[in-house]
Amino acid sequence: MSEEKPEGVKKTLSGWLKAAITSVVGLVSGAVIMYLTPVVNNVIKPAKPVANFATHATDLTVEFNNRSTGAVLGWWDFGDGTALEPFDPKTENLKHVYPKAGTYTVKLALQNLLGDASERSTSVVIEADSALKPEIETFELKPFTPGECAPAIYKLISKTKLANYCILSVGDDRPMEIIDGAGDQVRYVAFKEMGAYTVRLAAVNGRDVVEKTKTVYVGGSDGSEPTAKLAVTYEAVRVQRFEREVRIYCGWHPDAKENVLAVRKERPIESGCTIVSVELVNKNDKNALARKFEVQPSPDKSKIILTGELVKPSGLLTPKTAPPHWVAQVKVVMERRSPLEIINRGEVMMAVNPGTTTKIPMQPLEPGYDIIRKHVNLELWDSGRKVWEGSKAVTNAKVMLKNQPCLVTAIPQADGMLLKIDAGNVGTVTIPTTPSLPVGPVIRPTGFERNPLLPRKF
Repeated sequence: MSEEKPEGVKKTLSGWLKAAITSVVGLVSGAVIMYLTPVVNNVIKPAKPVANFATHATDLTVEFNNRSTGAVLGWWDFGDGTALEPFDPKTENLKHVYPKAGTYTVKLALQNLLGDASERSTSVVIEADSALKPEIETFELKPFTPGECAPAIYKLISKTKLANYCILSVGDDRPMEIIDGAGDQVRYVAFKEMGAYTVRLAAVNGRDVVEKTKTVYVGGSDGSEPTAKLAVTYEAVRVQRFEREVRIYCGWHPDAKENVLAVRKERPIESGCTIVSVELVNKNDKNALARKFEVQPSPDKSKIILTGELVKPSGLLTPKTAPPHWVAQVKVVMERRSPLEIINRGEVMMAVNPGTTTKIPMQPLEPGYDIIRKHVNLELWDSGRKVWEGSKAVTNAKVMLKNQPCLVTAIPQADGMLLKIDAGNVGTVTIPTTPSLPVGPVIRPTGFERNPLLPRKF
């Protein structure tokens, strides 16, 4: 007959058994973790990236030698405002051409599969002596008035490349003029007297200067033809427009527990500038960790506003470190506007005759200005006397030209004034009392003139 063990003995044996099983499981799991951790760290978990590169400059071209390790994606920022260049771990050498001499900060930003980041920045110096020389691609001086007799007008068209600024000399006693070296330049050059004139245009970039010249010959005239003078004054704002690519970092807070993080970032642009347009370059990034991202300017156009969501990665091997961050590449076009300027571009003078229709050009404003308004003034002169003046459109104004009554019609246009002079029986014309300019030698009283009451001596 078997003896039944007391209840206390059963509980004791059960406790020992549980303790033994727990110990065995703990030992086994500890051994597994001990041996598995190095495997995960060394095999599954990739090494942290290290950004590293070397540079070599030749003229304006810089070659970058990639010496980075552990990265799978990233971006090159060459520091000159051009678009970011995607990083390719398989590319050992990369070349970039800079627009002009100067010092540029180059930055390489990298990530591995787990989002670990590494960055390196360095300065690249492009010497002025190694910069490309400026070029004058176009330099044309074409007669605008037929006959090329004084007063004569020539249309000057120029286009330069790699020039910081240009110097223009028209070959008479007028001072040299410094003009912008960017874009096409169009202007009208007037020569009021007979002679040979050499027009010079010099393009300057650092120590390098290139020059082109053209000589024109202006014939004489008897001065009997009436002349029209068109003057223009601009109220304008100088506008500098340029493009930048901005990187906006989007990451997780170390203590974040949510799986979806709403992101709103505000990035101010350069001081004194306003945004013209913004574009999210990598909006269609296939990275599943970033979604619904949009970019727009702030109401006052001084900031970039980025909104979207970050999603935590999921899976068995989800790392315990912070989730990978995401970098938005935003292309922004901005402009800087100067205070309002009053710019007098001078006058253009042309010979006119009754019975003709003449287009009088308006001296244009160089590129880079936003014209708010312009003030024009047209004058007609005959035999040294101003016979008519107007600043608005006019139809059939009565004027005396070359001792005959005429009707003047002036029609303003975007780039000048269309002047039509009809001769014929137009009725009585009142001659203006505007003081005339002296014609011929000027005789001033000396106090020794002959008294008409005295007898004439022969």
